[in-house]
Amino acid sequence: MQNRWLVPFLNLGHLLDHLAMLVFPTAVVAIGREWGRPYSELLPLAFGSFIAFGAFAIPAGWLADHWSRYKVMALFYLGIGASLFVTSFAQSSWQIAAGLTVTGAFAAIYHPVGIAMLVASPQRMGRLLGWNGLWGNLGLASAALLTGALVDAFGWRAAFYVPGVICILAGVCFLIFVKD
Repeated sequence: MQNRWLVPFLNLGHLLDHLAMLVFPTAVVAIGREWGRPYSELLPLAFGSFIAFGAFAIPAGWLADHWSRYKVMALFYLGIGASLFVTSFAQSSWQIAAGLTVTGAFAAIYHPVGIAMLVASPQRMGRLLGWNGLWGNLGLASAALLTGALVDAFGWRAAFYVPGVICILAGVCFLIFVKD
């Protein structure tokens, strides 16, 4: 029996993965205005997130191989959502840096685990990877637009809160609709 929800959720995960990693570079302008600090002083707070995004891919892949790809993907959705949500409550630079680093650690899960799940079936692999790449790039392309719209309408905290809630809801739906 084929799991018809797996590929759509893996594509959504790729979009959310790249979107989550690029919320801060747009929201930082509003944070700087509110906190009275220059962009150049705040932008380096994202350094840990990008290091974690690369470095945590290795243990994420190992964990998926030794535990469960399905459960690690559920951890991806819930973890990236919770870390974005918590970052929306940050009151200081170090809290933002910590929240972004944790976001990067959970975002690191997608590529070694989601792609491995995607290519587990060799049928139409090129097409599957092409569509998945498109979804990832839609996350990149929409990050600044979504973040900017949320910042303009509701403030910088909403730019973290809303995607966080969306990721958590996606994780719950992944657990409901995608079978292990």
